[in-house]
Amino acid sequence: MRLQSSDNPYTTKRIKTRRPWVTSTVALAVLAIGGGVAVDSYLNPSHAVPTTPPPSSTPTATGKPDMTVTGDPIQYAYGVVQVEVVRTNEKISAVNLVQGTASAGRDQAFSTLQRAAVSSQGSGFGNLSGATYTTDAFKQALDSAISKLS
Repeated sequence: MRLQSSDNPYTTKRIKTRRPWVTSTVALAVLAIGGGVAVDSYLNPSHAVPTTPPPSSTPTATGKPDMTVTGDPIQYAYGVVQVEVVRTNEKISAVNLVQGTASAGRDQAFSTLQRAAVSSQGSGFGNLSGATYTTDAFKQALDSAISKLS
């Protein structure tokens, strides 16, 4: 009697596998890249897509319109500061620098001052160490713009 290969108990059949590790590796790579982008956007908001509302003067539910105003330029010992204030839903949503000249690296203070102005909803924040004159001029320019909000 002759055994066929399927009848031989010692013959192993080769089973096709689909390599399940490929799917899990690809899924892990996609999650790692997506997570890295999300973490980067969270830790570095400057890399995120900017969302500046369009300037308008449409009234909100309480009656104060959303608007964008530009303050007067303020001359000070190290340059000129002029800001634009954006109000959305009765809150200051952005403070943009229209003019910001400062000598000896003092211009680096402007981004911090802009964030402080939005955070405090005005000029009621403390001075930036090492940039007292720049902070004072920025606050004057900010107050000038805020006074133009109706």
